[in-house]
Amino acid sequence: MATGSAWAPLEAYWPAEELVRNRDRLVGKIEQCYREAHPRGLDPSRGDVESWRESLYEVATALVDSGLGQVWMFVEYRVDPAMNPVDVVLAGRHPVDGLSYAAIELKQWSIVERPHASAPDCGSCASNGGGHLCERCAIDRVYVPSYGKHKKHPAIQVRDNLTSIRRHHSMFDDRYVTLVGASYLHNLKHQDAQWISRVAPCQGIPTFTARQPSDLRAFLKNHFSAAPGEAAAQALLERRRLNSLLADEAGAIISGYSRFSLVENQLQAVNDVMSLVRERPSSGAKRVFVVSGRAGSGKSLVALTLLGEALGEGYEARYVSGGIASRETFRRASRGRGAAFETLNRIADRPAADELDLILCDEAHRLTERPMTGSFAMRPGESSVSVVVTRARVPVFFIDGDQRLFAEEIWSPEALVHEIQRLGAEVVPVMLDRVLRAVGSATYDTWIQRLMAGDPVRWNPDADSDPEPFELYYADSAAQMEKFLQGKEASGASARMSAGMCWDWTDDTGTFPDVTPEEGWARPWNAGDNHKTPGVPKRRYWATEAGGFGQIGCVHTAQGLEYDWGGVILGPDLTWCEAAWRVHREHVRSKASRIQDEEELSRAIRNAYGVLMTRSLRGTVIYSVDPATRQLFADLGVPKV
Repeated sequence: MATGSAWAPLEAYWPAEELVRNRDRLVGKIEQCYREAHPRGLDPSRGDVESWRESLYEVATALVDSGLGQVWMFVEYRVDPAMNPVDVVLAGRHPVDGLSYAAIELKQWSIVERPHASAPDCGSCASNGGGHLCERCAIDRVYVPSYGKHKKHPAIQVRDNLTSIRRHHSMFDDRYVTLVGASYLHNLKHQDAQWISRVAPCQGIPTFTARQPSDLRAFLKNHFSAAPGEAAAQALLERRRLNSLLADEAGAIISGYSRFSLVENQLQAVNDVMSLVRERPSSGAKRVFVVSGRAGSGKSLVALTLLGEALGEGYEARYVSGGIASRETFRRASRGRGAAFETLNRIADRPAADELDLILCDEAHRLTERPMTGSFAMRPGESSVSVVVTRARVPVFFIDGDQRLFAEEIWSPEALVHEIQRLGAEVVPVMLDRVLRAVGSATYDTWIQRLMAGDPVRWNPDADSDPEPFELYYADSAAQMEKFLQGKEASGASARMSAGMCWDWTDDTGTFPDVTPEEGWARPWNAGDNHKTPGVPKRRYWATEAGGFGQIGCVHTAQGLEYDWGGVILGPDLTWCEAAWRVHREHVRSKASRIQDEEELSRAIRNAYGVLMTRSLRGTVIYSVDPATRQLFADLGVPKV
């Protein structure tokens, strides 16, 4: 029984024909599932039970009468504590091909009235449940006498449910999986109330009443076939997109029982690489995989999944990375598999070619031409790329050209491919073209790309047809940003603040306030790896260990890792001026200051901020020390905290 502070998933699901055949028994089962999912183990209300007994039965009967008894029905569907439960989700096969799903909102209303609109416009009437509405708000509302107030039009609730389902399930990233929604008011029979089905506040989301049984059945037949729906039901159970951080799941991934789901090209990459690992050695050019993708597209997830599968099947596999923080974080979480995470120097010292079955080189864009230390640094002739290619039967590189930051990071995607071909190997390209980190938000990824390219577009988070799941804000001060993120930390989410490379790092204890973006507010950089300050994580664990919120992270400690909420401080090194980004060299610190070419410096600084802005799973807050840059965010429609 659930006894915590949050709802557990309510696992109540059966084929429609079983719900019709065993209604009384299964309603009792639903009640039991409700108690087990409830944070305090409470019983459902009488209204809930009546809805399951009557409303649910109406939908199940419609399915069975339409020859769709094998469509599965998920009752009070909730997979996240913050998710509003969906009355019923249908899962089955589409009449043409593929999996098909429908979210159905059920209402027992027998009387509804048109909304009471009495003003041309207002900014707050939508929250006034018992009062009158403006004409704009009235479109989305109905007046329900039994409640004595206005309620959302059922189609609005369905739209919100569809957004929530897409947010929490990776399968709906696949454009061949169908997801639709509708509402059904099975008690609404009076002729004067039928207007509700003729109002469409959300295009494509129909509302059916008791006077439209044939329309409801036509809707069901259009989206489901009579084929068994077990596969669709299983996918709904298995392919839940977790909000878990990758670092938290690294051990489970490597052990082969992670709850993360691979989608599209991610799964294809894992299958193709493992097929080659399992093959016997063959003649001809060695095949080298180059997996490309933007921040948040799942490169590290694919790498860790491959490492887990290869180790699980007894192959000699190693994970190396151009990023120390991510490699060490994953090593610490690997639960007895730490030896599989090695530095490139140690790999280079192996004398035998093809001694390892698989080498996974994550963050290849951060590799230097040669390892900087160790015996390998003294040998002529070999590059860091050649070490990976020659020491493994199957070498795999993961790269994102937009995350190269410094002059010594020479391996652009083009340079990497050229070097592999120079070594006489065949390049097998794999593109991960779907961003998953920011709750699957392609909109946010595109917005960041355009912003950092100097061609910004408006932020439109509230499009009715496709609401934006990722939250983006800007702040007028670093203090405002910090206060907002502290609230997220207090609610149980992970939050971090990071900044550009424009303040000196004079202290490695994580206590001296080096970062001073505004008068009266200063915070320390993340600590070093050898400090002994209590409660302050080492540099490599700043992004993932408790206590990291008190320090400001940099691109070195954030790259390759993630957290729920991120705050990014844009310093005086990058400002928006006369419709373009301007880099101010006098404010550039760290290794970036060694870059001599102005265009290359601009690329590095913009890439660095792009990395920082793409670390978050749920939302980002941006603050710039420059008023003109903050005005840019406002002009682009970014809401202020």
